[in-house]
Amino acid sequence: MTAAFAALIRGPVAVVHVVLRASLPTLDGDVHHLGVVSPVSVDRDAQGVPTIEAANRVDLAYGTGFVHGQDRFFEMDLSRRLAAGELSEVFGKVAVRQDERARLFRFRQVARAALQQGTPEQRAVLEAYARGVNAGLASLRSRPWEYWVLGSAPVEWRPEDSYLVSHAMWWDLQYSGIDREILRLQINERLHGDECEGGWKCSLQFMYPAKTAWDAPNAPAGEVNSSAVAAGGAAPGGADGGVPNVVPGYGAVGLPPAEVFNVRGATGAPSASLAPLSPDLGIGSNNWAVSGRFTSTGAALIANDMHLRARVPIIWYRARLRVRPSETQPALDLNGVTLPGTPILVAGSNGHIAWGFTNSYGDWVDVKKADCSVTNADQPEEIRVHGAPSVRVAVKSGPDGVLYQADPDNKTCWFVSWLAQQPAATNINLMSLERVASVSEALTVAPTLGIPHQNFVVGDQEGHIAWTIAGRIPKDVGPIRSMGAPVWTTPETHPRIVDPEIGRIWTANSRATDDPNQLGAIGGIDASVGADYDLAARTRQIRDDLLALPGPAAPQDMLRIQLDDRALFLTRWQGFITGLLDADALENHPERAQFRKLVAAWNARASVDSVGYRLVRGFHERLERAVWTMMLNSLGLTPTERSWAPSRFESALWLLVNERPMHMLAANYTDWRQFLLAEIDAEVAELHQACSRLESCLWGASSPVHIQHPLSNALPFLSGLLDMPKLELRGDHDMPRVQDGSIGASERFAVSPGHEDQGYIHIPGGQSGHPLSPYYRAGFMDWAQGIPTPFLPGASQHRLSLQSE
Repeated sequence: MTAAFAALIRGPVAVVHVVLRASLPTLDGDVHHLGVVSPVSVDRDAQGVPTIEAANRVDLAYGTGFVHGQDRFFEMDLSRRLAAGELSEVFGKVAVRQDERARLFRFRQVARAALQQGTPEQRAVLEAYARGVNAGLASLRSRPWEYWVLGSAPVEWRPEDSYLVSHAMWWDLQYSGIDREILRLQINERLHGDECEGGWKCSLQFMYPAKTAWDAPNAPAGEVNSSAVAAGGAAPGGADGGVPNVVPGYGAVGLPPAEVFNVRGATGAPSASLAPLSPDLGIGSNNWAVSGRFTSTGAALIANDMHLRARVPIIWYRARLRVRPSETQPALDLNGVTLPGTPILVAGSNGHIAWGFTNSYGDWVDVKKADCSVTNADQPEEIRVHGAPSVRVAVKSGPDGVLYQADPDNKTCWFVSWLAQQPAATNINLMSLERVASVSEALTVAPTLGIPHQNFVVGDQEGHIAWTIAGRIPKDVGPIRSMGAPVWTTPETHPRIVDPEIGRIWTANSRATDDPNQLGAIGGIDASVGADYDLAARTRQIRDDLLALPGPAAPQDMLRIQLDDRALFLTRWQGFITGLLDADALENHPERAQFRKLVAAWNARASVDSVGYRLVRGFHERLERAVWTMMLNSLGLTPTERSWAPSRFESALWLLVNERPMHMLAANYTDWRQFLLAEIDAEVAELHQACSRLESCLWGASSPVHIQHPLSNALPFLSGLLDMPKLELRGDHDMPRVQDGSIGASERFAVSPGHEDQGYIHIPGGQSGHPLSPYYRAGFMDWAQGIPTPFLPGASQHRLSLQSE
């Protein structure tokens, strides 16, 4: 019986294994009858990182497309389908709602228009890349394994699809801003009091401050707060870690009076019954530059780790892209990360300059509330659904953009216009950086780059460094700047900081500059309420780490900063908790006493074995959610999973729990102390549901790193084959080492242009998207453990030659 059952199992498993192996790429030999002018070589090292070498840029694009098509076609397909609203063609009815959201913006039509606006050279590169992708796909003996599982077939790659992959990045980085903006507008219309700059209520700055005491903008003249020079990057605001709510030149958080904002009239939900909100904490990144005056080589040193929610395969694909020198062109040698679906190096080095990105929040989406009667006639979109009838979607628009959300009871609608809808806002001008030789040249290119807006930090071989915004910015800072045909900023009017006296530049999604004109260009009409910037606690810690370096900086110094998991942001909350849990609070409450003991003994790090960190972090998150919900309830707004508090609400939260104004507390609490102790008790109760004892509630166990394949949950019996190893790693938000579950560094590198052999790079997964490939997990453990992986590919282990007829 047992033998018969084993035979039944072995048969299907053997078939699956044969099918899987058939879709592995060929790594060695010659491939003929391809669309290249001259031979293209593909050398792969021990981790599967390719060095692709060609005689010209068009053939190089073909070779890049070939390896992307071999290794990552399914990933590329999902990216283009996400943006185009075509996921249902593969996944069926489960993806219809997502496709309906995407179809509102008609990105396939935008991509086609953007392709036509490209230069002849750009179109030739994209056409060659598409041919290469399709040839790489065709070179597999079987279609990629995911299509067998889904019962579908891959569709050939088109040049316009590379623009859709870029639009997928727009979606990941900016789409969630639409709901955040709607919430802010709803709050604004319910607040009382005067209006201030931009038509916003003055009291709105309590909830959405433009500036906070945590801010650490780059100073053009080398001016920084005195805390920046604290030895070892001490916590801002003094030894106790406290941060004042008023800092000269940085703005103030002021309590709104009761006649403007009164929470007392509303009832707050008990903390234990609050539905967890879903803060969008995955959209972040760190990058910085050190001037050649402060490096060991004399060249600039660039460090970058872009934070995204990781999946399998990881979003980036390492590559070395080379063009052989000739009489008509100099050599080209690019190293870093590419984005499968596009033929361009996204971040890295060309030997003359090195660069990296962090997401730049700003006024890139305009949202307007208007009467629904202003909508135009329906413009239907057909969504083809795998295994089911097609679905027709009515796309409507009005003078203020596309109809995003209707409120039929009030006969009002929300209309959205997004710069991503402008064909001129997306291009492949990033290719221009490939032959840029200096920071000054890079700054002329940055305003023309058609990508989702990024903090662009760049340094050159001569030691110069700069910050600017990579992305097209409209000159108009009014309420309709994403509409029509925007007039874009020029290199002269684009935000920038060049060679600051302090010799360092840093960004981490917060406010990068103090210049009012630059803030206006980025924030537009929203500049007075913070332009959606992240809280700058992480930025400040990076800045202080940089300024505390004892000698000339080298790449290994950058890695130590990237892995810094000190809990400086929560230090004042640790002190707040121990102060709150005084003798009166602990009387007849042994669990509060245990909570206090563990918090008092914390190690001030987000280490996997820290109980105190988990307790402090959990209380802070719960308290923020409870206070924010209480305030929304008082304004007649029902909290949803998307109505989270902005990170900059931290200033208001700290002020409230210290000053404790009664008009800002819900009516079902007699005073703030009762409310705060109730939050402690609720946190203890929740921890007991997860841990048998409080002292066993370790931080690492609360949010283990589990990077999964998109099909893993549907194929749980294959999850061990498809997913990366499940690990507990140190780190959290609001510190340089960002790590929370699958959210973390999607790549991590440091490099000096001209000294690439001294640099390192990490990605949290392998090059291949095939689970039977030796390159599927290669590099993951180096990323997890912070072990430097050489920035340059190693010696060739496999060689593939793409030959013309």
